[in-house]
Amino acid sequence: MGTRKDYVKTKFPGVYYKEDKKTKVKTYLARIKISGFETEQIVGHSNDSIRTNPTIAYQKRTDLVSKLKSGQSIKKGMSLDTLFDEYMLSVKVKLSEGTISVNNYNYDKYLKGNIGKKAISDIKTADIQRIINSMIDNGKSPQTAKNIKNLITPILSHAVKLGYSENNVARNITLPRFDNKRRFYLTEEKAKALYQEILNIPDTQYKLMFLFLLRGRRKGEVLSLEWGDINFEAKTYTIRDENSKIKENQSFMLDDNLVDHLKEFNTEHSKKGLIFKSKRTGNKMSDFPRKLWAKMQINLDINMRIHDFRHLLGFTLVNNNVPLEVISKTLGHKDIKTTQRYSNMKKEMAKEGSDAFLNLLK
Repeated sequence: MGTRKDYVKTKFPGVYYKEDKKTKVKTYLARIKISGFETEQIVGHSNDSIRTNPTIAYQKRTDLVSKLKSGQSIKKGMSLDTLFDEYMLSVKVKLSEGTISVNNYNYDKYLKGNIGKKAISDIKTADIQRIINSMIDNGKSPQTAKNIKNLITPILSHAVKLGYSENNVARNITLPRFDNKRRFYLTEEKAKALYQEILNIPDTQYKLMFLFLLRGRRKGEVLSLEWGDINFEAKTYTIRDENSKIKENQSFMLDDNLVDHLKEFNTEHSKKGLIFKSKRTGNKMSDFPRKLWAKMQINLDINMRIHDFRHLLGFTLVNNNVPLEVISKTLGHKDIKTTQRYSNMKKEMAKEGSDAFLNLLK
C-alpha cells in the first residue's frame, strides 16, 4: 500500500502524513507492527468532519492497536473514502498521471458526497445504482455512467481481496445500452477554416498544443509531452508508455511545420521537463485552454470536442482513400479493427445519402 517515501513521519510514533500539492489536504496514515503482524491504515484527512490532525491520528492508531491486541478485526467499518485513498495508493505506480487525475475527479464529483462516508460493508448495489440512475436522469452521458462503474468496481474488488468486504456489489450494476462510436466530421471548407484558426492563435504554446491534436495525438499525450521526448536531429517525438493509451512507447515523425514551431517555442533547445506548462502554476496543465477553444468554436460555428480531432483526422483520411493501415499508424491504434470504424462510418453515411435521395423521389 504505497511507499514510505509518499509519507512524512510525524512526531507521533507510527503516524505519517502526506499533503496534496494542489488542495493542501493532509492524509494521515497509521502503521502498526505487533508480534510480527504488520499493517497500515489511513485514519483520516485534514478536511474530514473532525479535521484530523497528528494528535487525532495518533489516538485513532492507539484505538486500532487496542483492537488488535484484544483480537478484534480493524478492517470492519472502513469507509469508502478511506478505501478509495488506499486503493489509489496501491495502483499509483500502474496508472498515468492523467488517469489518476480523472479517477480523483470522478470519485469526488459522483461518489464522495453520496456514499463516501458509508462503511464498505453497508454499501449495497442499490446505493450505486441510484447514483448511476441519477446521473442519467440529470443528462449525463451513458459513457460517463460507465466510467463510474469502471471506477467503483476495482475499488470494491480491492476491498474483497484484502478481506474488508465479502463481495463486490458493484458487479451487479445495470447500465443503459448505448453506442459509444461517436460520429464526427467537418466539411472540407470547415476543416480548412479550423486549421487556419489554429495557425492564427497568437500564443505559440497554445498553437503548438492544437497542432499536435491535428496530428492525431490524444489530449493526455499532448499535455504529458516533455522536451526529452523530442529528437530534433531525427525529427521524431515519442509518446512514452505511461502516457499512452495502449501502454507502449510510440514514436512519430515531426513534420517541418511542427519542428519550426517547436524551435520557435524553445529557441535554445535546452529546456527540460514538460513542454506545455500552466502559465499560472508552472506545473502540468490539466486541460486545453477552455476559453480559447470555446471562442474558436464560436468563430467557426462548430460544436466539437477536443477528442474529435482524432475522429476528424480518421474520417478525413478514409474519405480521401488513405489505406487503413496508414491511418491506424497515424492514430496510434494497437488494433486495426479500431480504425475500421471510420470506414464503416463512410459506408453508413453513403447509405443515408442514398436513402434520403430515394425518399425524395418517392
